[in-house]
Amino acid sequence: MRNDDVYLQLYIIRHAESMGNINPENESIQSNPALSEHGKAQAKALGKRFKNFKPDFIYSSPLKRARDTAQEISLATETPIIFWNELVEANTLIVNGEFFKKDESDESLEARAKYIIDTLKTKHRNHESVIIVSHGTFMSYLCNAALNISNVDFCSYNACVTKINFREGRNPKLALQNDISHLLQTDADKLFWM
Repeated sequence: MRNDDVYLQLYIIRHAESMGNINPENESIQSNPALSEHGKAQAKALGKRFKNFKPDFIYSSPLKRARDTAQEISLATETPIIFWNELVEANTLIVNGEFFKKDESDESLEARAKYIIDTLKTKHRNHESVIIVSHGTFMSYLCNAALNISNVDFCSYNACVTKINFREGRNPKLALQNDISHLLQTDADKLFWM
């Protein structure tokens, strides 16, 4: 249910578990790892979560782990994905479609996150629901930019959902943060996350 003063419902989603999350040394070598088998199941659970919800737009980082997570939501909601290079993980450079590690300052990350949030707030003002699929480290910068705060590290589990409502003439409202209820369908899932 939408409140009349909410002009944008923004869902910020971290990609599901990747092979790089299982083996961090691998991620430092390979900047574009695929989803793990567990991550594929998490992405499908995200799709089920949003199945009866029709977002107006889905934006995603073009990195494989985010792209494949967004794909499950897209299939479930029949909403096309718009790939947005600015949604890549911190310290990632795209050159001719290839992904590389690079150093990125806090100031650069903050500016990139602010640009994304400002663009979404300007473009989507008609009571729209927007999903963005991004990455753990950069998700904190996005949340800080959306809430007009700084230097807060937001916890973000793989495949988590954070929801921020933008309201006319009022501060943004953090409605959900790091929600993984869609992953807690079985006792095994609950044990995995406890």
